[in-house]
Amino acid sequence: MIKSTAAQSIQRAAHNYLQKIDWVMEHNPEDTGELACLYAGISGINECIKTLREDGFIPKREEELLNREMEELFAHCKIK
Repeated sequence: MIKSTAAQSIQRAAHNYLQKIDWVMEHNPEDTGELACLYAGISGINECIKTLREDGFIPKREEELLNREMEELFAHCKIK
């Protein structure tokens, strides 16, 4: 088994969040509490990215890519 990098693991987590956001938006878009929790979770992922970068586990270039992905998740999670 090939070991994932920290950035790859975060990308996988972001993909999982996207699926959760999509499910809520499709099945219960009025559930602002669930969307708020997912939004807060994205903030937590952002903190992990920042800390992993500071500790040298994520190169600057990968951090920039991950930050763009997180911005997309935030936008996807907003109530329309």
